[in-house]
Amino acid sequence: MTKLAGVIIDETTGEPVAARVQVLDSRGVFIHPPNAILKVGPGAPFFYSDGAFDVDITRGPTQVIVERGTEYAPAIVKLDAAPTGTEAVEIALRRWSDLAQQGWHPGNTHIHYDEKEGRPDERLQLDPRVEDLRMTAVSILKRGELEYATNKYPIGVLTDFSSAHHHVQCGEESRHNREPWTIGYGHIMLLNIRNAVEPLSRGVLVDAFEPDYPPLSYACDDARRQGGLVIWCHNGQGMEAPVAAALGKLDAFNLFDPSWNDAEYDIYYRMLNAGMRLPASTGSDWYISSANRVYSYTGGAFDYEVWLQALREGRTFITNGPALH
Repeated sequence: MTKLAGVIIDETTGEPVAARVQVLDSRGVFIHPPNAILKVGPGAPFFYSDGAFDVDITRGPTQVIVERGTEYAPAIVKLDAAPTGTEAVEIALRRWSDLAQQGWHPGNTHIHYDEKEGRPDERLQLDPRVEDLRMTAVSILKRGELEYATNKYPIGVLTDFSSAHHHVQCGEESRHNREPWTIGYGHIMLLNIRNAVEPLSRGVLVDAFEPDYPPLSYACDDARRQGGLVIWCHNGQGMEAPVAAALGKLDAFNLFDPSWNDAEYDIYYRMLNAGMRLPASTGSDWYISSANRVYSYTGGAFDYEVWLQALREGRTFITNGPALH
């Protein structure tokens, strides 16, 4: 076996950077370090790296793909591994866009780790850095007795995971379903809150006897009283979305959250055409490693409060790759 020792740097600064890595050996098999944090979601497999990685590979052609957020061009390295020894590679990632220099900063408003996640702290340390996000929001939620991994986090700023460049917080997803897998009133994200808004869920999401009460508009009001940000999620699914929007209870509206759905976009544009002001936002939900992100315009360096206010005022664009604004 050969050891592949990789280092990932920013091409301009020369500094190590976190990134997603895919290593395919000569058999086309995905290889990763034994204790790596792996990507969650559909598509090609990757593991997370803090800027350096070591993997054991077989001799012969080997391909390494490295990705970081959406503003770096993916790097592809191909090598012919020797039967034994060490292959050292330095992978320089090139920015094709630097929107932060123009005052635009990316965030993800909708993330959960499910009950199968065994290392949530390690994942949450890497997620914002691998995705190159300035604002990352995980959220608590309630579905029966399932213990979602992110439900362990307290509401508010998560200082253990935040830095000068990465603001990480825990909010809440307040929900109602008509049937276990059929949305009823809808789902909303409550960010920048100080305390959980009760109930987290109502109706069948709790149990067969839980009442379908109170409506989500009550949760919107409670969050607003705390200075919170209210975002309708899942592309406008839910019968209460037009009501809450018409009553002015929403600060933003998540689109392609977590994926595209033509019928749901029809709801959004009908509400816009009716004169309802709905700034665009987005998130990845369960597909933690998706590229979905909302850019808010601060006009300068990242500042969390300014970023939030820009979202409320509609100075945003949403993307999963292209950078048109």
